[in-house]
Amino acid sequence: MRITGLGRVLFAVSFALLGAFSIFVPDFAVTWPTLPKWVAWHDTLATVSGVILLADGVLLLIPRTARPASLVLTLILLLRMLLLQVPHVVAHPLIEGVWEELSESLIFVAGAWTIFSTLPRQSSAVANSGNVRAGQVLFALALPAIGLSHFFYLGETAPLIPSWLPLHVPLAYFTGAAWIAAALAILSGMLARLAATLTAIMVSLFTVLVWVPMVIAAPASRGNWSEICVSAGISGAAWAVAESLRDRKWRPARKG
Repeated sequence: MRITGLGRVLFAVSFALLGAFSIFVPDFAVTWPTLPKWVAWHDTLATVSGVILLADGVLLLIPRTARPASLVLTLILLLRMLLLQVPHVVAHPLIEGVWEELSESLIFVAGAWTIFSTLPRQSSAVANSGNVRAGQVLFALALPAIGLSHFFYLGETAPLIPSWLPLHVPLAYFTGAAWIAAALAILSGMLARLAATLTAIMVSLFTVLVWVPMVIAAPASRGNWSEICVSAGISGAAWAVAESLRDRKWRPARKG
């Protein structure tokens, strides 16, 4: 089975947009922190990073180049996480928001790796399915901190829910618990496919119901564009993992 579905498209488009904004919008790289301001040649390196992300996103949409592009993107995202997010966690291990940022980066790494692992080599119609489980596990390990952020930062999370939806606080708690439950399901192999699919639907709804209206309301806001790209990227990663779990040979064995 060749995975070329919604997950790869969303993931590719989100990183292509992040790259384009990093190139053409001043200080966008600070909003989506590719590099800290104190790094020498910050603006030049941010532009180079943007070019790489834009190129990788475009190449990820092309079947012949999708697999090497996804591998390059995996390595770039992993390096970014290790150099920028991990030191923050080491320096501030008791701040949940730092763990949330690390987990978002880990989701990106997991999504890129899952896409890479499920795409077949050009010389073979068979994907390297032995690596797919690693992407699924990395994705699951990233979810609890995202869920806990709904509890730690309830005052910031609940107001993001559209006003026409009732029960903002219960919904914030429910979705936070859903992230954690999905992690347990994917790691254990019990209802893993359902959990990943529901997670993908949930994040996609966040993107459509929360960030699309905010971008429409304030199209000049760099922060809103950054958030919608990141949310779409997380959606793409979630769909990629869900798609990988639809094939029996890539599905983890159920315990017991």
